[in-house]
Amino acid sequence: MPLQRLVLIGIWLILGWAGRSSAVIFLATDDVQHHTTTPGDNSGWQYEGKFIGFLGVPIAPYFFITAKHIGGYPSDGFDFHGDIYTTIALHDCPASDLRIWEVDHAKPFPTYAPLSSGVADIGATAAIFGRGTQRGAQIVVGGEAKGWLWGAGDGVERWGRNTVVKTVSSAGLGEFLSCDFDNPGVADECHLSVGDSGGGMFVLEDGLWRLAGIHFSVDGPFRIGPLGSPFNAALFDAGGLDYLVDESQQSWISLPEQAQNNPSSFYSSRIAAATNWITSVAPDATTLAPENYSAWQRLYFTPAQITEPVLTGPLADFDGDGISNLLEFALNLDPTFNEIPAMQADTGLCGLPALALATVDGNTRLTLEFVRRTSTSGAELTYTPQFSSDLIDWQSGGIETVTPINPRWERVKVVDLLTTLEAPKRFARLCVTLAE
Repeated sequence: MPLQRLVLIGIWLILGWAGRSSAVIFLATDDVQHHTTTPGDNSGWQYEGKFIGFLGVPIAPYFFITAKHIGGYPSDGFDFHGDIYTTIALHDCPASDLRIWEVDHAKPFPTYAPLSSGVADIGATAAIFGRGTQRGAQIVVGGEAKGWLWGAGDGVERWGRNTVVKTVSSAGLGEFLSCDFDNPGVADECHLSVGDSGGGMFVLEDGLWRLAGIHFSVDGPFRIGPLGSPFNAALFDAGGLDYLVDESQQSWISLPEQAQNNPSSFYSSRIAAATNWITSVAPDATTLAPENYSAWQRLYFTPAQITEPVLTGPLADFDGDGISNLLEFALNLDPTFNEIPAMQADTGLCGLPALALATVDGNTRLTLEFVRRTSTSGAELTYTPQFSSDLIDWQSGGIETVTPINPRWERVKVVDLLTTLEAPKRFARLCVTLAE
């Protein structure tokens, strides 16, 4: 019997019940420094804020969302990249573990996470964020490794990946996105543990990483044989173990050992299933936030850093990768992640402009391709592609083709007006200016 079928008739192990601890558990490593900084792909790290030892995600100018069961009180502070927002009210979703906190209206969030519509949830390789435990001692049954105990907690935020395999529902608790702890799994395969509650699950939908779930629970506890002591663990194979299905009756079921792994799972409250309630509380939540340079800064930098233009101003290079903060903003990059990525032609969502030769109307011409913030996104940017034969005389212009990605981004390809026969040496560049 697959382990995940037991969850709805058994006990939910709530991730916040045992105290405040440190991070997602990884299949590949027990290194406590692993993935403790941004993944660099704008997959949701920038939207996570700290709340009473757990995490939450801003979803509208005066609202952030987290797990109900972690608790909290009005006047508690929400730490968003070092900027503290004071909560003034809470709003609980009926028959769900989702809770929206309202913050003081004198200080709105400058920007906020896009929400998943649900169309891309199932099958997605999701970005997972949490502050659960480190990986503990290995579990071995009959000489076969099964996974790891939950280890020590240190309050450190980490990120990992997992695949959303399906939805599950429970009366009074709502709908959940379910992920298995597979071995082998995807790159950076992870599980959750106590302390990860309230963290976000993000999926890539229409070129944007969108909030799809808020972490709620995991499978467990387990034991080895009827005389074994119960334990909580991240298991990629629970075969040969006992699983508690009814805490009140202390009813256990033995999971058969088999050739195929029987992974344990974790569950995140599904955002798409609660859209109507979310918009009833926070009407702006389903509207993509306008994002100028100032708002974007506050996704990555602390208030103290923002007061130092030499670090975080448009012409500065905070991460030292040779790309100015302005270009990181303009090309959908993370200014705190040292990387020089080139955009993938035809499908890219970020990166430095891509140069290529293309046959157009029977002639070979230079092309320049890049991502651009749309005119309706609030970015206040101007993108000017230019071509030159000598790196001195630069001419603006070209034949432009625009491919919409989403309301915030579009992909632009510009074809040089001159052919390689007319100008054997050709160069291209992109100039970006910020209206101030």
